[in-house]
Amino acid sequence: MRSRLFAASAFFLVCRALAHEGHVLHVPASLMRMANPVAKTPDQLSAGEILYGKYCASCHGLNGRSDTPVARSLKVQPADLTNFQMAALHDGEIYWVITHGLRPAMPPLPRQAAGLDRWRIILWVRELRNRQEALVSAQLGDFDWRLPPGFPYPNVPKDNSMTDAKVELGRRLFYDRRLSENQTQSCATCHQQRLAFTDGKPRGVGSTGEIHPRGPMSLVNVAYSPVLTWANPNMRRLEMQALVPLFGEHPVEMGMNGKEDLLVARLKAEPVYAPLFAAAFPGDTQPVTVDHVTKALASFERTIISGLSPYDRYRFSGDPKAISKSAKNGESLFFSERLECFHCHGGFNFTGSLDYLDKGFAEVEFHNTGLYNVKGETSYPKDNTGLFEFTQDPADIGKFKAPTLRNIAVTAPYMHDGSVLTLQAAIDHYRAGGRTIASGPNAGVGAGNSNKSEFVRRFSLSEREKADLLAFLRSLTDEKLLTDPRLGDPWVETTTKP
Repeated sequence: MRSRLFAASAFFLVCRALAHEGHVLHVPASLMRMANPVAKTPDQLSAGEILYGKYCASCHGLNGRSDTPVARSLKVQPADLTNFQMAALHDGEIYWVITHGLRPAMPPLPRQAAGLDRWRIILWVRELRNRQEALVSAQLGDFDWRLPPGFPYPNVPKDNSMTDAKVELGRRLFYDRRLSENQTQSCATCHQQRLAFTDGKPRGVGSTGEIHPRGPMSLVNVAYSPVLTWANPNMRRLEMQALVPLFGEHPVEMGMNGKEDLLVARLKAEPVYAPLFAAAFPGDTQPVTVDHVTKALASFERTIISGLSPYDRYRFSGDPKAISKSAKNGESLFFSERLECFHCHGGFNFTGSLDYLDKGFAEVEFHNTGLYNVKGETSYPKDNTGLFEFTQDPADIGKFKAPTLRNIAVTAPYMHDGSVLTLQAAIDHYRAGGRTIASGPNAGVGAGNSNKSEFVRRFSLSEREKADLLAFLRSLTDEKLLTDPRLGDPWVETTTKP
């Protein structure tokens, strides 16, 4: 069962990376931070390879990918040791697993492989991951992603490879108000860096003042999202999605529909762009095109990666003081079956919709959280029926994508329509198993919505526990992301401004 991958402990990443499905690791902090005492030398690596072949390869395979006949015969599939999440594990955690095993699926190493031999095996396990990472890096090209620990390489379309020149062009376009017909808005107007690339408004407002039915989603870690926007299951490429704000009419955002030539002319007239487009799309005699604009924007957006929060430092960098005791208590609550939060907000990106390079299949999830239960043809307001708008399946009414919880403390208001104003109110909504609206056109008891997710259930929570949960959620704020100059407005660095 997928939900068991994120067991009732914050060791969900460790469980997925090394442990067998359904197991929880409780590694002593002192061992977790212990470094491998065996130096990485050719002789020690060779010894580790031999020991690994003797004790580990029957299940995990000589290549570490757990594709052996023995592995396929097991009820619980052994972990892929070349998986990207191995990078997030400490040597001490791996030592603990091979010493104690994960009963009943994985036995501990025999006593014959004691002491330094276990550390030699760890050297070889690291080498398997390093070799896989080298293959992936070669596949993606020379671009330096500078990924946080435990983060995989994103999927990148073959027709839009990542380059520094393309990313820099995309960054400038992202902050350029010339992309709107009346030159009042840029992409950054609705996706502000200081707010984790949201805008702080309940619902989006287009360049002509039109109020949108939904709020702008955070662009943080959008490179890992297999579906884009709140509810459109068909919007899967950033290059395609960029066309919507530029040229869409329902609602109007940038207002450039039918004005493609004007957009290109404006960009050609700005001296800054000529060398940037030429560098980003070398060999093209006419590099300034709408297609290149969307490809550059998508390239920049794929670099908006967040994974350096206090929680990351605590959980994956071995800093026990990075978060408070209250946040640690909140972590336990978040990953408990009692609250069920992790079912829809699991994994390294704290969301159930996830994809990355070499992932077996993209995980795509939409949920009805009991936000509404109005009377009439649909249980949600007619301008916001979620997935139902695209499928016309009544079972999909009110289903929306669960966004990442990274930087959630700075992205208020919440839900697709911004109708929940604070993080405290969001917790209260889930604590009640759905929202009750006493009067008005949207009156109804959301907890009774027939499409509501099975994971949205009433639970008890004391005020102290609520404070702990809030502390944990706030520990997911990546302050570096909010101020990183590589993601900031480049126009303030030049004398020419849009």
